[in-house]
Amino acid sequence: MKHGDFVLMDFVGRIKLTNEIFDLTIEEVAKKEKLESKDVKYEPAFVILGAGMVVPGMERELEKMSVGDEREFSVSPKDGFGFRDPKMIKIVSVTNFIKNKMNPYPGAYVEIDGRSAKIQSVSGGRVRVDFNSPLAGKELLYKVKIVREVTDTKEKVELILSNYGIKFSEINIDGETGTVIADKKMPEVLQKMITEIVLKWVKELKNVEFSEHAEKKHEHAEHKEHAEHKEHAAGHATHTEKKDD
Repeated sequence: MKHGDFVLMDFVGRIKLTNEIFDLTIEEVAKKEKLESKDVKYEPAFVILGAGMVVPGMERELEKMSVGDEREFSVSPKDGFGFRDPKMIKIVSVTNFIKNKMNPYPGAYVEIDGRSAKIQSVSGGRVRVDFNSPLAGKELLYKVKIVREVTDTKEKVELILSNYGIKFSEINIDGETGTVIADKKMPEVLQKMITEIVLKWVKELKNVEFSEHAEKKHEHAEHKEHAEHKEHAAGHATHTEKKDD
């Protein structure tokens, strides 16, 4: 595989020292290890090589593999989730948690200012939180199989949108232009972000357009027209009442 390839892979990630699984895509392994969750959809993970979607150590190993290959390898903290940084441990007032209706207790994972953190201790109105990744400083062991390479332009765009949790009705490819058809209009900032990502990695495309689903657009237009009609009728009624007075 090479930089820029779109890959679907199955993997099991373990902490090498304890053999504890921290992530996986294979349902059979999840069942065997009694880690199965109804909230998790077990399917091959999507990766664009070179896009930083996996840790550097895994990315380098994937570039040595071909479709159908299965490999087991170790990843050092340097090439994984980094080393633990004492500066990433902070003291936060317990009142901040109370304001947000949160009950801080040791071992709990919380989100503070958009960052995930683990509570280490709670004492005297002070909460000690650790912003380091739970996998920081740990050597990892991966077992990976490349299921297939995605080469279809439409599927590439679909995978990018799904990776960012963006819902869409369909994708149309016409020459070097890709059109994303959604149920509702996407915010311009989101359109710009997706356009930049697609044009960077989907080399077959030179332009990305966004369109609202025709039926939904018609429904929205009817709803707007109905609302305007009601507003006009209400205004007319008010005007008539004033006249009668």
